[in-house]
Order: sequence, then structure tokens, then C-alpha cells
Amino acid sequence: MKARVIAIDGPAASGKSTAARNLAAALGIPYINTGSLYRAIAWKAARNGVGVRDENALVKMLAETDVCYAAPAPGENPDIRIDGVFPGGELRSAETAAGASAVATIPAVRAWALGIQRAAAEEKLVVMEGRDIGTAVFPDAQYKFFLTASPLVRAQRRFAQNDEIPPGATVESIAAEIAARDKQDSERATAPLRQAEDAELIDSSDLTQEQVLALLLGRVRRDLSASIEYRIPFADTDQMGVVYYANYFVYFEMARAELLRAISFSYSEMEHAGYGLPVLEAVCHYKAPARFEDRITITARLAEIKGVRLRVACTVTCGGRLLAEGYTWHACMSSKTGRPVRPPAKILNLLEEGGTSK
Repeated sequence: MKARVIAIDGPAASGKSTAARNLAAALGIPYINTGSLYRAIAWKAARNGVGVRDENALVKMLAETDVCYAAPAPGENPDIRIDGVFPGGELRSAETAAGASAVATIPAVRAWALGIQRAAAEEKLVVMEGRDIGTAVFPDAQYKFFLTASPLVRAQRRFAQNDEIPPGATVESIAAEIAARDKQDSERATAPLRQAEDAELIDSSDLTQEQVLALLLGRVRRDLSASIEYRIPFADTDQMGVVYYANYFVYFEMARAELLRAISFSYSEMEHAGYGLPVLEAVCHYKAPARFEDRITITARLAEIKGVRLRVACTVTCGGRLLAEGYTWHACMSSKTGRPVRPPAKILNLLEEGGTSK
């Protein structure tokens, strides 16, 4: 099963942070900057007088460190909380950035950080950006992108970030620093910077932020789905030893619930927001039987929206073989009035520019 992650990797100043924030805001899902974790480590090391290249001292410090991604306030994006404190803007200084570059090369530090990064995406779809998300942190990410730009454009972008450049810096000196960071990241022994084979490459050199966002949204909206694996119990079969036909609608429901959780709008969250999704029509086409103890994969995809109705397409496979496919049409209802209403923005935003919302 794919990890519920939209992975955006790329070198320094490639525009990946801006693109990731914009994409998360457009989809209404959390955004996580994994680089902030290494900055937090460097920040604490500086406060405790620990050398950022002293592996033994860093490992000892991390053993006594409580760090996680958490929302500073309700509705805000997760940020680094370290030892009960949100450093926030303090992580974006030039000194902290330089320290982060050093600690990120240490294998023991990266191994320690891996569990924290993966824990941040355990339940809901998130946008996560860094340098090795699609290759090391989440090689099974549902979506993978690799953003890059020309060296000159990247240097100009970094130079414009006044809070992250040292006094007296020039575009030329920033370009040299970026080149050195690229070399360091791509040649490190642990999780080197590289494009995942299945990642989509986006060169943002001549693109606006809006154009980059449109490319990312188009790709995600074309393939918004969630899957679960399920081993057939004996209770699901009939006298012929195959899965009873009506159980496939139960399987559709299981995958549909997983899809809603993946887009951060579970049934419980939907009900709390005052919405319901009663079924108007359910269709299943049977291709091959499933039997006791078969391990099946059930996939649900948000297919289209027409007014107050939405359609979820489903497939059931076993070992790559299609067993059944179908769909359910739902009416979006207000749980307060019992009347049909337009789907909430949380769902509309996923399809409104993808050519399937009407």
C-alpha cells in the first residue's frame, strides 16, 4: 500500500518549499518541511555547545531530545516542537542553516530523524518536502516530484531570502555555496540527493509559482486514490467457496472510508462539519472470484463531482488480477437540514481544476 505522502524533493533554492506550501494550501492538507528537523537539531546543538560534526556528542544529545511535528495552534501546519518549544523563525537564520547542512550528513542523525519524519505521515495525506523524501524517507510515496532550477535562478532566489544569507553575500557567493551544498548532498553516503526513478521532474527556472502549482495539482488530481489490503475470512464466502457478491459493496465502503481519511476528511470529521454522503447508486461488475484467505487490494478513487453528487470509483484486485470494479454515486447532504448541498471545499478543491468537476 502506498504511503499517504506527496513527496517533493529537490536541491537548495529550487522552489520546493514554496511549491509544497502552495500545494498543501490548495488541497487543504498538512505541509511538512523535513529540513526544519535538521535545523532544529543544529539549533539545539548551538544552544548546548555541541559541535555539529561531533557524531558522538550529537547522538548523546538526541537521546535526551523530545522532538516531533505538531501544530503550534489549531488549524496551522505542523512545525517542529523540540523539548516543548517551537523555535519557529529562529530556525531560518544563516547560522542554523549552515549547521543543518552539517548534521544532515551524519548517518546516525539521519537514522534517528527517519522515524520522526515517518511518524508525521501515519494517518493522513500530507505534502512533505526535502531532499530524500521519495528515495529514503518514503520510497513508497503515493506521489513523487523532483523540483529543480538553473544554478543562476536558484542563487537569485536564495539571495532574495534576506534572513537566510550572511552579511556581505553576493549572488556569486550564494551560487558557490549552493554548488557546494549540491555536491555535499549528492555525494553523501547516506540518502544522497537524487531524483527517484518514479518521480516527475519539474524545472521551475522559467515558471511562476502559480504555474508550478498548476502542474502539481494536475498530477495529484488525476490520480487521487487510496488502497487497503484485506485477507478474505471464511465468513465472507458462500457455499461455493467464493466471496458472496454483496460483500464487494462492503469492500467498496472500506476503501471509500480510507480515501476520505487520506484526504483529511474522514466520516467522523465530515459528520462533525455537518455533512453526510448517502449512497444513491451502487454498481459492481464481477470479473473473477475471490476465495478464502486470498489477500485482495481494494482501491477507491474520487472520480467526479456533478452539482451535489459525487462518484467514487472502486477496484478489487488480487495479485494484480482484476476481480471486480464499480462505483458508487453519493449525494452530499446537510446533516442539519437534510437537504442536498454542494460538497465542502475540502472535496471540491481536489477536483475543481482537474476537468471532472461540473
